[in-house]
Parts: sequence; C-alpha cells; structure tokens
Amino acid sequence: MLTMEKTADYVKRWVAAFESKDLDRVLAFYTDDVIFHSPLIARLSHDPSGTVRGKTALRAYVKKGFEVFDHIKFTVLDVLRGVDSIAIHYKGITGTHVVEVLFFDHNGMVRESYVHYASS
Repeated sequence: MLTMEKTADYVKRWVAAFESKDLDRVLAFYTDDVIFHSPLIARLSHDPSGTVRGKTALRAYVKKGFEVFDHIKFTVLDVLRGVDSIAIHYKGITGTHVVEVLFFDHNGMVRESYVHYASS
C-alpha cells in the first residue's frame, strides 16, 4: 500500500516532470507497455479510442501535447490513494478540473492511466 509520504513525493515529482516539458523525465514514470486513456488523445490525434499503447506511442502523444500547449501548469487539488493506484485531482492546462488515475506495477511504474476531464 502506498504511504501518504511516498504518494506526496511521487505526485510532486510527476507534476514537476510534466511542467518541465522534458519528454524523457515524463516517460520515466511509465512502463514500456503502458496503456494510457484520455479524451485529449482523441482530440489531438483524431483517434476516437482515446487510448495509446506502449511507451513509444505515449512519447508521440506527450510530445504533441507539449507542442500544442506552450505552458504546462498543474495545480494539485487532492490526491487519493488506493492499493496499487492513486487518483490525482488537479486543475489542468486550461484551468479545467482533471482526475488522473494511475495504476502501478510491482516496481512502482505506471502501467495504466485513465484521465477524466470535467464537462465544463
């Protein structure tokens, strides 16, 4: 089970990686066979499934996001812990509320992620 201290440190490093717009730093959190689900994938790649599979596909998606959004700033509002997952509630790039659920493998790497955006 994830401790509050480890979770807080993890989220701080995860946010800093995205805000740095450093692809390698971001991708270091994910397994090679990661599955990543997000409505933004559908929007940026015109893939209605909203899913990318594998670190190579995730790299292309994140790179595209870094190109589309000049400045990335996440304001973490809450973090909820599960057995092998966390849910991060934050204000995203456009100020929209986002909940991202990260599922970890036994090495603490993200094996699957589900991103949810507020409807307004």
